[in-house]
Amino acid sequence: MFSDPEKLRKLMINAKRLGHAEYAVEIQLRIAELAGLSFSDPIEREFWTAVACAEEFKTAENGKTTRLSRTRQKHKRVGAVQCLSDWALDPDVTDGFGILLAAGRPDLTGEAIVLRHPDVFSAEALASARVKLAANGVETAAS
Repeated sequence: MFSDPEKLRKLMINAKRLGHAEYAVEIQLRIAELAGLSFSDPIEREFWTAVACAEEFKTAENGKTTRLSRTRQKHKRVGAVQCLSDWALDPDVTDGFGILLAAGRPDLTGEAIVLRHPDVFSAEALASARVKLAANGVETAAS
């Protein structure tokens, strides 16, 4: 399996050029997955996979490298768990949430990550994440 993001980006460009948009999306997801692999903590790994995925989709949309700078700065200040909790509790959606939903990957949103780790997040964060996903047309399993 490919593990060099730069080679994957070249492959993605070729896939798009040849009209294989579905392969291009899979390649973007692989690049994001690679970004998370360096983290042993599951929440950090999921957080960085989601951030990288949103950045890859945004980069493809803009035609230039795009980073979620505010997300990266906040993570540096408070860490992944607090970022995810804050996103879940905020009634508004983040840029990344919208990007991932538009890309058909609600499973990578911070809210979905919160729901996969009920032992780490407060009952309020879990409930808010479930409501926010449902309000945006994403089905979740009740827990």
